[in-house]
Amino acid sequence: MKFITLIKCSLTVILLGMPLTAVAGELAIIVNSENTVGNLDQNDIKKYLLKENLSWPNGAKVRSVDRKGSPPERKVFLKEIAQMSPENLEKYWVSKRYEKGIPVPPRLGGDQQIIEYVQSFEGAISYVNASSIGEAQRATIKIVGTVPMP
Repeated sequence: MKFITLIKCSLTVILLGMPLTAVAGELAIIVNSENTVGNLDQNDIKKYLLKENLSWPNGAKVRSVDRKGSPPERKVFLKEIAQMSPENLEKYWVSKRYEKGIPVPPRLGGDQQIIEYVQSFEGAISYVNASSIGEAQRATIKIVGTVPMP
């Protein structure tokens, strides 16, 4: 039993020292590789995705992207990050648009469309299934946070 505990502790220490990478079964929060931010906590992720923060530390305009429909990735985003129902998120965006003139984020159909969008704009941020990020795409996007997916 002590040996297993020692192994678990050793693995934890090793993993904590590793750079943030995403693994299958995780929602990856991605930004354009030109973005100067590093790892973001869940509160900061929420502020950028919901356009509570309208610009990045380097001054670039935040361009958040959402998903069409209700795939598992969007369900995790709504529950774990936005902490809203789909209906409440709709009301939130209507309010943002009419009260402050903030446009509703585009809604794209899938991970590859979102990755291409994020690759195209320095200020873009969105979420995708971590397993959909290919090695070649890692040169033009970076993962700034992850959320476990059920």
